Amino acid sequence: MSIPSSGVTDAEQAISALSAVQCPATAHETVCVQADVTISPDVVVGEVSSSCVNGPAIGGCLGYLQDSCTFSVSQHICVQIPLTFSAEATAMPKGIVCGTPKTGVCQGPGCTYTIGYYQTHMDLTGALLTLAGGSITLGIDSQGTSFIVNSGNIDLVFNRTVTSPPAPASNPYKAEYASLYEQLLAANLNVLNGATCDYISGVIENANQFLADSPSGVGMEGAPFYTTELTAYNEGNGPGCPSHC
Repeated sequence: MSIPSSGVTDAEQAISALSAVQCPATAHETVCVQADVTISPDVVVGEVSSSCVNGPAIGGCLGYLQDSCTFSVSQHICVQIPLTFSAEATAMPKGIVCGTPKTGVCQGPGCTYTIGYYQTHMDLTGALLTLAGGSITLGIDSQGTSFIVNSGNIDLVFNRTVTSPPAPASNPYKAEYASLYEQLLAANLNVLNGATCDYISGVIENANQFLADSPSGVGMEGAPFYTTELTAYNEGNGPGCPSHC
């Protein structure tokens, strides 16, 4: 068994690699915290002083002699009570639901849908748009033939009718870019839905750069290449990517 320069054996590295993966999660609950406040009396006697009243007199005191004198003094007090409320939470594991074991590395939790699914399931599409901040940019900002998709114009992508500009005005580029827009939108929605992989991250980045660098009318060849790669991913055939739902 070889020992790396760090002093850690191959076996130790293998054991470390098998350590459980921690997946943080956040949950919340609104609760009402109640406290019982008790105010107790407390009197501190300060420095006692005395003084003579008139002069001395011959004879004893008038009245009944006692060991001590007791009398009451009262004072209204405004008691200011600073309170800080807090709560503690504990979580206990209750069990696990097993899935289907597979070979290879872990993939994202999602699966992929085609553009047609997102067109007919606008509740999901709208939720993913909201998750993205309200819009998805196909390209980079408003550069070149980039198109910013939001809830008000998403039908232009679904219906392959993105206006010119930014889309090309005439075929064959008009049809080629219409396909690229819809497949790039579907890929972005799939990633937002959890179907992630290294392959599609690179394809989306390259397709965005292509649209940003593509001026209307010239230098527009290449859209079908990116459309093919995006379509393969959306249909569950991207290398190392999640399968189709």
